[in-house]
Amino acid sequence: MTDQDVRSRVQELAWTARHHHGGGRRPGLVLGSALTAMALMAGVFYSFSVAVMTGLAKVDDRTFVDTMQRINRAIQNPMFFLTFAGALVLTAGAAVQQRRHGPVAAARWVVAALVLYALVLAVTFGINVPLNDQLDRAGDPDRIADLAHVRTRFEGPWVAANLVRTLLSTASVAALARALFLHARSTTRDR
Repeated sequence: MTDQDVRSRVQELAWTARHHHGGGRRPGLVLGSALTAMALMAGVFYSFSVAVMTGLAKVDDRTFVDTMQRINRAIQNPMFFLTFAGALVLTAGAAVQQRRHGPVAAARWVVAALVLYALVLAVTFGINVPLNDQLDRAGDPDRIADLAHVRTRFEGPWVAANLVRTLLSTASVAALARALFLHARSTTRDR
């Protein structure tokens, strides 16, 4: 048996051991699912940054307040919450699986994505949600005495925080894409 035969056999045994002890396709599927959920969330934030808020910037105060109140209520639906929480849960699951069964470099990228998304959550719950609640508490736009004041207190800070969420979630998508590439390359190389 040559050195090359021994190396090939060791690689084959390593691949078999990894994939028979919790590995297999699952780490790649979870990582791909995390990437998909994260991309959907980045898309939501991006859409608000480049379309929704830029469109609403051109409307009168009453229309702005009324529309944002309606959007803030409408977005609270099962599909949004499933994706919003799913991005976190799937990325955390992918981090665990990559640490156990994937290449070290892929695991590091997944952890980076998880940290970035944790920052997205901190901005969301620390800035955007309180602003949404404040806007909702302002009441019916037809009964608000100073719509311009309500809008000013909401719009600038919300738009800035959403831009931060857009950048962080996009960076998280990039990190997960890099991890998936490294995972796939490692899986292909091990065969």
